[in-house]
Amino acid sequence: MPVYNVSWDDAQAYCQAQGGRLPTEAEWERAARGGLENQSFPWGDKFDAKLVRSGSELGPQEEGKYKPNAFGLYDMASNLSEWIADYFERDYYAKSPATDPAGPRQGTYRIIRGGAWSDSPQRVTVYFRNWVRPTQRHANIGFRCAKSIQAAVR
Repeated sequence: MPVYNVSWDDAQAYCQAQGGRLPTEAEWERAARGGLENQSFPWGDKFDAKLVRSGSELGPQEEGKYKPNAFGLYDMASNLSEWIADYFERDYYAKSPATDPAGPRQGTYRIIRGGAWSDSPQRVTVYFRNWVRPTQRHANIGFRCAKSIQAAVR
């Protein structure tokens, strides 16, 4: 089962203890898209209820029940919304993903991405973004860790 009901600090601390970190918003969306640009879902542009856990009242389910995206990642658009490293600023990501993928340096709220088990199809897209207080814990919010790769030195 995925980990949920954790604060942003809890998620970040776990990732760091594993040698990783929470992904930036730009990293998360790239990973969720799985190489499919200009599509709404990790599998294409049409919602398919057979490919996601959404619109449910039953809570999260075991990870990996549905096919992975082209990058081999599971549940990028359903089951749980995921904590992101970035602070929330309404228009920041729309303006700057290519020039500053790390996001704003300060703020009140943190970003969550990906739809949760209780969300409607409009929220399980690869582009939907939401914000919550970093101290919030909820059965809809989990996380996944990212790890930076070191550039080869010549």
